[in-house]
Amino acid sequence: MGNKRKEALIKFNRDNVIAAARKLFEEKGIEATTVDDIAKEADCSKSTLYVYFKSKDEILYTILLEHMIMLKKLLEDCIRDFKDFRDCFLSVCRQLVKYQQSYPFYYERMLDEIKITMEDIKEQNILYDIYEVGESINDIVKEMLQKGIDGGFIREDIELVPTVLFLWSGISESIRFANRKREYIKIRLNMEAMEYMEYGFEMLLKSISR
Repeated sequence: MGNKRKEALIKFNRDNVIAAARKLFEEKGIEATTVDDIAKEADCSKSTLYVYFKSKDEILYTILLEHMIMLKKLLEDCIRDFKDFRDCFLSVCRQLVKYQQSYPFYYERMLDEIKITMEDIKEQNILYDIYEVGESINDIVKEMLQKGIDGGFIREDIELVPTVLFLWSGISESIRFANRKREYIKIRLNMEAMEYMEYGFEMLLKSISR
């Protein structure tokens, strides 16, 4: 019983710190938020915070890991009932659009470079966990591409791993550009941002189709 109470208290305190940091990161930005700010928002001492997290970066990476796991589940749902490559691919793209609309701050953070070293891999720390989930997400897209090849929809001459990264960059930049240039797209193309994204997704699809 004592261990369960202790585990519950640890989870409560960690969750409290994460919730406080999440709020401040979104309101003030990462750089402007200090560990003191997070401890104050979480209503705990800085020494208590350091019991659970080594640094502000570790708190941020913990939040990013949660969001990456969430994204992984969304993509797994997209390909679970794979029947048609085109429908599956566009479903993945649209899920990413919805994800960006729901979590714009963390969508951008996931596109930032996250540096991982051999030491992180050896220690299997939070950066290693992020790397592993990121690779799992890439494997989901790779599986989708392989099904497209097997079904005769995708060209057989593509290299799977580079194509996965090519698609990620193309999809993510289409979403970012459309959101940043909404007014220009409306004036110049007479298209809504989502229409432009859909056009970009179709162009990416054509680039790998037979």
